[in-house]
Amino acid sequence: MSKILRITLIILLAVSAILAILFYAGGEDISGQPVYTNTFIVWAYILAGIAVFFAIIFPIFQMIKNPKAAVKSLLGFLVVAVVVFVAYAVSSGEKLGITNPELMQYDVPGTLKYAGTLLNSVYFLAGLAILSMIFSEVSKMFK
Repeated sequence: MSKILRITLIILLAVSAILAILFYAGGEDISGQPVYTNTFIVWAYILAGIAVFFAIIFPIFQMIKNPKAAVKSLLGFLVVAVVVFVAYAVSSGEKLGITNPELMQYDVPGTLKYAGTLLNSVYFLAGLAILSMIFSEVSKMFK
C-alpha cells in the first residue's frame, strides 16, 4: 500500500510540476493571458477535490475504528460550527454603496453577509490559534 501511495504522489507531483512549467513558460494568448491558465486552474480543482475527499473519508474510517476518538472529532466540528455561527451573527449584510457599474452586481446583502462570515471566521480562528500558542508556551513555563 505504501508503495502505491508513494507512486501516486510522485505522479501527482510530476503533473503539477509540468503544468507549473507550462503555465509560466507556455507563452501568452492575444489578450496577454498565459495559454495554460484554464488547464492549471482545472488541475487545482482536481487536487482540491482529492484533498476534500480524503479529508472527509479518513476521519470517518478513524471514527469507525476508534469510537472514543470520534467524540473528540465531533467536539472539533462543534467548535468550528460555533465559530462560523458567531462569525455569521456579527457579519453585516449592509450595502456598501458601490457606484462603479461593473462592481454594483456584488453589492448584494447576501453576498456581503457571506463574505463577512468568511472573513470573520478566519479572524476568529487566527485569534484562537495565536491564543493557543501563547497558552501552550505559558503552560510549559509552569510545568
